[in-house]
Amino acid sequence: MFKLGDKWYGKKIFDHIELSNGWIILKTQNKKSLRDFKVRTILSIKPRHSYTPKHAHFAIDFYGKLCHDKIKALKVLEAMVKVWHGDEIKEVLQQYNNYVQALPGYSLEYTLYALNWILEQEDINFAGRPEAKQKDLDQICSKQGVSTPIERKGSQLAISLLCDIANGTHPVEALLRANLDVQPRRRR
Repeated sequence: MFKLGDKWYGKKIFDHIELSNGWIILKTQNKKSLRDFKVRTILSIKPRHSYTPKHAHFAIDFYGKLCHDKIKALKVLEAMVKVWHGDEIKEVLQQYNNYVQALPGYSLEYTLYALNWILEQEDINFAGRPEAKQKDLDQICSKQGVSTPIERKGSQLAISLLCDIANGTHPVEALLRANLDVQPRRRR
């Protein structure tokens, strides 16, 4: 359906993933740097319906999962961290999908593929952070037993957001603490 180099809303497509539920995740060009990209989720082609997944979407989804079943939700976090540490998504899906199948919200398949690219984008655009903030992120992650690979410092902010929620912080407070903006959807 999509080919590399095709365009979606005027942006060149670098990669795409077709999910088992019919959704498509695109990696399209963006403008922060030559290697920068944007992640888009296509819910339907006709009519065109897509959105840009954000940290906040996954934070709220994770919180809903925690409220529903904390043990299963923590398995979702464990799966996300495995992918963040470099494990193959297909293997992680095979390992965790049965544990988390009955949870509400996003499927594990969507979460792992979309979040993997979002985290990659964060690493590409990372320019550093103050030492005190880095220490705070390390502490939040360590409460969940999560270590940060050296090359993943940019995406650690998003992972620490999820860990903070797992640690019992309300998602709104966790988003504010992480200093992440939640932009309202723009009308075209």
